[in-house]
Amino acid sequence: MARQARPRTEWALSFALCTLSIAMLLAGTACHADLNDPAGQAEELSDPVRREHAIGRLHAIFSQRLVEAKGDRAAASLKEFADVTVEQMNKTYMEHPEDTHNGLKILQLMAELRDARNVPALLKALEWQAEVTEDHAVTAARTLSETDVPADRRGEVIDAICKALKRVEGARGVDNRMRKAFIEVLGKLKDKRATETLIEVALTQEESQNFLFNKLAAQQLVGIADPSAVDAMVKALYLFDPNNPMMRMMEDAESVLVAIGKPAIEPLVKTIKGENEEVNKLVELSIETFRRKDADVAAKMNKDALVARESVLTLGKLGFPEALNTLLAETKEVHKDRRATAALALTSIAASEADTKRIFDAMVEVYEKSDKQARPQLLVAFRHLYADQVMEFLHGVAKTTERELPPVQMYGFVSYSLLANKAESVNLGPILEKEEIIKPHIEEYRVTIKAAQECDKDPACWIGKLKDKDKIILRKAASMLARYGRDNDDAIKGLVELFEHTDLEVRNEALSAVDHIATKGSDVAVKKIEELEAKEAGRSIWNNFAREALPTRSRLVNRAGG
Repeated sequence: MARQARPRTEWALSFALCTLSIAMLLAGTACHADLNDPAGQAEELSDPVRREHAIGRLHAIFSQRLVEAKGDRAAASLKEFADVTVEQMNKTYMEHPEDTHNGLKILQLMAELRDARNVPALLKALEWQAEVTEDHAVTAARTLSETDVPADRRGEVIDAICKALKRVEGARGVDNRMRKAFIEVLGKLKDKRATETLIEVALTQEESQNFLFNKLAAQQLVGIADPSAVDAMVKALYLFDPNNPMMRMMEDAESVLVAIGKPAIEPLVKTIKGENEEVNKLVELSIETFRRKDADVAAKMNKDALVARESVLTLGKLGFPEALNTLLAETKEVHKDRRATAALALTSIAASEADTKRIFDAMVEVYEKSDKQARPQLLVAFRHLYADQVMEFLHGVAKTTERELPPVQMYGFVSYSLLANKAESVNLGPILEKEEIIKPHIEEYRVTIKAAQECDKDPACWIGKLKDKDKIILRKAASMLARYGRDNDDAIKGLVELFEHTDLEVRNEALSAVDHIATKGSDVAVKKIEELEAKEAGRSIWNNFAREALPTRSRLVNRAGG
């Protein structure tokens, strides 16, 4: 049967409805912002339906502009992007806390912008809710660590971070991520208002807090260098992980105390004298902890020597002449470990020529009373005095055949060879030819003889040697500049370039030389150490170099008056 024709009025109505739908669709499309317009996309953040798409487009626009700017975040196109988006992103994040999914994406874009105008939203994100917005807080903290927070807002930022940190009580993965982010941003801000909270974390010992966070908190106090942290950090020198007594924070606390400087001297001296009851109890607890694990090891521990040790070493690292008499007195102590520790500490003191003579005499006395096993380390310490009077002593050790413990003679030879000038280097050849036992270990130092003949006492010549490919020559040049290049700017600059050498011994030799000759501090050395800390953080070579580099940086800053 033939299909009936639709009435004219029905066709007209269908056509009208279809036209209206198309018009509405076109009108709706016209209302949406251009896909590449950041201002328009930012406006759409207020629309819960369009929000996810808008934040996705904003991420894409920013990424494209960053690529076009070749990573230059100061480019005009990125500044314009921030100018038209920041206000709306803050408004959206703060007015729609229920939209946690898109809220996190907004925070992630803020992390890319690093714009101080985002502080209101970042502060809001720090008010984390368990099982809901912990990642918001972590992202906010990391963003703040990369943001130049205005001085007038720094106080409220620190208060918010401290409050957020104190609320972390668990040991979940996300709890640890929050701890790490909050602690690190407090360090980045370098503000004394964070000192109290960082001290609290550094000294806290609870099952829920891994001891690594104690160490991390102490590390942040280095940049703050607040004298109010002295007593806590003296205590921290002796703090240990109850579950692993070998894990301690003495190096971290030492770095803080050296950064603080002279205010640390008196508390350390009192601790050495046994007048710090908290430290005394900690050492007793440490011995008892070891006793439970290994009674034989604990039986060999001497409480007074352990109490003195960390404070003596730290007092030496401070480098101030005011510590000299205390350290010299320690070299007279009955316990051999106390004597040896003091002798090692003395090498870092910024001493006058007359005081260097006193230091040398005290070290020789300690050396002669020491067991042979302790002597190699002392011979390295003698070298780092960089003094003329050590040469005859070192030569005596280097030429004396040692069969019981050959490393003693070997270390004597190495120290002498690295410091010998032209006339002194003549003594090296006969030793190399005579000593068969240690010859395989010292043969590589033969090159120092030729170098000494070429450069003798000339700093300019030794500065030229800092470009040599032989690691032994680099160490030799550093040692000779330490001996003959006092306050020589060209020498300091050349040595600083070796701070990023691939060989740790070369780095440390250059660092020690700069520490010795830069009597008025060195801005170039400080900047290089800071650059390496940022670039190499977490790498093995930095972790090892930092043990000496961070205290040296602080000494250089203190010498420059700042």
